[in-house]
Amino acid sequence: MAFTGVRSGGASIIATVPVFNLAAVTAAQVLQEVTVAHYGRIGGVAFNAVTAGTGGGNTVLDVLLNGTSIYTVTASRPTLLATSTGLFTNKQANTRGLKPGDRLTVICLSVSTTGHARVSGQVCIEDA
Repeated sequence: MAFTGVRSGGASIIATVPVFNLAAVTAAQVLQEVTVAHYGRIGGVAFNAVTAGTGGGNTVLDVLLNGTSIYTVTASRPTLLATSTGLFTNKQANTRGLKPGDRLTVICLSVSTTGHARVSGQVCIEDA
């Protein structure tokens, strides 16, 4: 399986924001939220779904920094076709700098009829 997310070099990772949701995800569902305790930058972002959703659309996730998407291009957000499983596709985030007190939120933006289940992943925080 080819990796479709954005990678981080292992030596540069200082923390991760893990995500896991067993049941089918729903639109506007918060999957994880953390307050950052150190300076850093957003590195690799990767998500995976084991159980397919239903319908004709996509499941789209987002990573918010203090309530604003880190992706300025909508098509860059982590996306997986509703009837597919595996890795979500996504591109490099446009906003990456982090400082103590910043809030990182992983959210499900939208689903088709039924969202994917067993969604897992992580947002890597690299040394600034």
